[in-house]
Amino acid sequence: MNLSIFKDERIWRVITNFWTLIFIAFVIADFISRNAYDFLVAPMSVIYIGILTLYVGTKEFDRWYEIHNSRHPGEIFVLLWTVAIFSLMLFSFIDGGTRKVSSEVIAVYIMVLSVFALTQKSKSLHREKMRKAARRKIDK
Repeated sequence: MNLSIFKDERIWRVITNFWTLIFIAFVIADFISRNAYDFLVAPMSVIYIGILTLYVGTKEFDRWYEIHNSRHPGEIFVLLWTVAIFSLMLFSFIDGGTRKVSSEVIAVYIMVLSVFALTQKSKSLHREKMRKAARRKIDK
């Protein structure tokens, strides 16, 4: 069995996209069913955060070691999660609280926002490093 595919960022992107869609759909289903599947929220949250962290980590390492050149914006993840969380909280409010958004799901949303903020800062720092390196080359 060839495990070298896991060294490539693309496999982590595919797995992350898959789990993002599955987890958001699960969160919505759990909400609609009045937390009938609450026992699965924590384990699925851990899996999702783990996979997201692996993807982002490999992507950032590749960026800093000049291997990463593809563009897959995290804004899409943030937008999906923001729409999902806002919608669920709005429906919970309208419904009078009979349906609740799990605190683990809120924690996942905060983690997604945190990961996005950190990657944006890393991207910004990397661009600045590249600009300075280019200026030093020109000055020589």
